[in-house]
Amino acid sequence: MTNTSFLGRAIPGSILLGALSILCGCGSGPPPRWYSLDARPSGTARPSRCGIRVEHLTAAGALSRDEILVRTGPTEADYYARDRWLEPPGELVEEKLAAEFGPAGESAPVVVVEGTLRAFEQVDVPGGAEAHLLLGLAFRRPPAERSDEPLLRKSYEARVQADEPRPAAVARALSRAVEKVAAEIAADADRLSK
Repeated sequence: MTNTSFLGRAIPGSILLGALSILCGCGSGPPPRWYSLDARPSGTARPSRCGIRVEHLTAAGALSRDEILVRTGPTEADYYARDRWLEPPGELVEEKLAAEFGPAGESAPVVVVEGTLRAFEQVDVPGGAEAHLLLGLAFRRPPAERSDEPLLRKSYEARVQADEPRPAAVARALSRAVEKVAAEIAADADRLSK
C-alpha cells in the first residue's frame, strides 16, 4: 500500500465526515411557534364616564424577551425553548387593553394609564398551570392637563387557570387575565372621572 492510495481513500472519508459535521452543526431544529393574545374585545371593560388611553407599559426585566416565561417553583423560572410571543409582552398587553377599552367618546374626559408589566407568565401548579398577570399602573390626565402627581397608583393582578400546561392554553388564559384586570381599571377610571 502506498501513501497515495491511503490518502485517496482517506480524503473522501474525511470530506464526508466534515460535511456531516457541518450539516449537524447548522441544523437549527424545529422552527419556533408564535403566540399572541386574543385582541378581540370581551365587552366587559367599557368605561361609561370617560375614555382610557394606554400610553406605555414597560416590561420588567424577565419579560423583555420574546420567550414565554414559566415559573416552575417559588424560586425557579425557565422559558419555553421553541415558543415565543409574537410581540414584546408589554405591547401585547397594551393592545389588548386598548381593545377592551375601545375608543373614547368625543366629549368624554380621557384618563391616561401607564406603568409596568411585572408578571406575564405561566405558573406551574399542582395538576396543571395558571396564567399570572401583574400590572403596576399610574392614572393621569392627558398631557395638556397633566400635573406631576398621578390621580391614582395601583397594582392589578389576575390569576386564571389554564386548560392545560401548554403555551397555547396559557396564551388564552393570559387573554382572560387581561380582560379581568381591564374591567377593574375601567371601574377605577370611571370613579376618577366623577
